[in-house]
Amino acid sequence: MDTHEGLSCLLVEDHAADAHLIQYLLDEADGTALSFTHVSTLAEALGLLARESYDVILLDLSLPDSRGLGTLETIHHARADIAIVVLTGLDTTEVAIGAVQRGAQDYLIKGRGDGQTVKRAILYAVERQRANQRLLLAEAAFRNIDTGMMVTDAAGRAVRVNAAFTRVTGFTADDIVGTRPNILHAGVHEPRFYEDLWGQLRETGAWEGEIWGRSKDGRIYPEWLRINVVTDAAGGTAGYVAIFSDITFRRRAEQDLLRQATTDPLTGLANRQLFNRLLTSTIEQASRYQREAALLFIDLDGFKAINDTRGHAVGDAVLREIAVRLRRSVRISDEVARLGGDEFVVILPEVTGRDSTAAVAEKLVHEIRKPFAANIDGTHLTASIGIAMIPDDGVSQDRLVEAADAAMYDAKRSGKNTIRFFSGRAAAC
Repeated sequence: MDTHEGLSCLLVEDHAADAHLIQYLLDEADGTALSFTHVSTLAEALGLLARESYDVILLDLSLPDSRGLGTLETIHHARADIAIVVLTGLDTTEVAIGAVQRGAQDYLIKGRGDGQTVKRAILYAVERQRANQRLLLAEAAFRNIDTGMMVTDAAGRAVRVNAAFTRVTGFTADDIVGTRPNILHAGVHEPRFYEDLWGQLRETGAWEGEIWGRSKDGRIYPEWLRINVVTDAAGGTAGYVAIFSDITFRRRAEQDLLRQATTDPLTGLANRQLFNRLLTSTIEQASRYQREAALLFIDLDGFKAINDTRGHAVGDAVLREIAVRLRRSVRISDEVARLGGDEFVVILPEVTGRDSTAAVAEKLVHEIRKPFAANIDGTHLTASIGIAMIPDDGVSQDRLVEAADAAMYDAKRSGKNTIRFFSGRAAAC
């Protein structure tokens, strides 16, 4: 307790002589200095307590406007955060017990003990009140915080969990307390993960990071977890406090942002940014495993006429339908992207030569040529497809895009509605 600057005391005493004597005795006693504010009625005390704060209230139970334990109850109700020491002439065990039950830290009888005894009782009362206040605030935070909390002993057995823990996990205190909370493990992490976690806890006293948990109903969810070692005054491990929050919403938000950043908003296909990453990855994999891959560059023939004559709404509907047809015409491992306008690309990460690649391209030409629904009539829509092979036509992203683009223009010059492979001068397949 920091008392080097003294303690402030509100003395509530209606007898002036008693008030002067109490102050004199406490001023003469050794130890921490006390500064006094003296009032003689309950009303005066309540008025001051509404505006000011004190370290301790020295209270007589018999006042002109209030008598008995009701005086204490009123004061305690107004300021439960301040230590109250009753100093009264009422010498009854029943009243003394009632006073302690109603919030008094101590009960002293006037005329019993010297100033040193009374001062010591006041100092102890202040210290107990402060300790109790810290515990009350900590308990309130533990109970009401939205973050899940679990306290364990040094052996890792659960001692307490809060309400937020139960809301997130579904497990109650009866389910968890006294057990090692292995039932919270999702089965996602390898044993080495937990070995490293406990190793860091022993070394640094804390661990923090993302971890997967399992709720009582079997749901697996991501959580952000922090574990701190609780040590005693001698530095020994007394237990652990785990604080965690379900970050499913945050993960979804992050995924939504990533999807928005990498997805074409009109068609739902990968956009140019994601396409660049996917093509780079395909080139790396093809080189590493010595296999062939292909890039198909698709441009719609006659789309501008549809857009100009039918309007952008119909044009957008056509593009969305083309995206559906492309996606359903290739393997799940193949990638489809829209670069902008009516330009699409397909990445085939694993092919077996030109014949298999040509078969996929011809299928796409056939799908695009099919009639559209009446509301997005596009009977004259076809596609020109240029193909670049990996690694034959290049092993860099820019080189492959240029090669496939050049082959696509050769397909257009050849009458459209066809495919062409790149061969240095965009020769026909």
